[in-house]
Amino acid sequence: MRRYTQASALAITLLIPTFATAQDVSVSAGATLTSRYLFNGLEQSTGAALQPWLEAEYQGFYAGIWASNTARSLVGSSAEVDLYLGYRNAVGQFSYDLGYTRYYYRNPNVDCCGEVILALGYPPAEPLELGLRFAHDPVADYINTRISLDYAINDKIGISTNYGTISKGGHDYWKVGGSYAISDNFGIDVAWEDTNISDGLIVVSLNTSFNLR
Repeated sequence: MRRYTQASALAITLLIPTFATAQDVSVSAGATLTSRYLFNGLEQSTGAALQPWLEAEYQGFYAGIWASNTARSLVGSSAEVDLYLGYRNAVGQFSYDLGYTRYYYRNPNVDCCGEVILALGYPPAEPLELGLRFAHDPVADYINTRISLDYAINDKIGISTNYGTISKGGHDYWKVGGSYAISDNFGIDVAWEDTNISDGLIVVSLNTSFNLR
């Protein structure tokens, strides 16, 4: 199993520069500076976190890498690195995204786990967007189900909320927040995140993204 997952991680990492040499390939990058890193409503850092990412896409197929500092006292390691790939597309107003994400931790190094993820989106009435997301870990055999609502007040301001639940002894989590687009490349988010097993937190995040090609 370890040899397989290490080979998978190497393959995903190599896909990005391979994509970048092909025609009609888009490459984007960005980063988030957030006051606290929360995953499914639970703290992964005890303070601010910097989260860079890089992604390549070709005709709906994509592969990317995402990272964040974490707290050893909470997760046992000081950094998280996620490798992911998948396919996204739309049929009319209905959008779908099917992919796989592998979660790794560094210092000390841990090959944690992976999830098959299916995300669906549909705008029942503009400017409202309804989302449904399923994440399944085939080893731990749980399903993380999340429903979300996004409403664009105008081109710069949006509000959103989501509610999720994790099966097999997991927990419920929810989030309510808003976003403001400072420019085409920068934005700020403010959200309240909470669960049924921990105290809620206000999280403030500054996001940036750029198209590299």
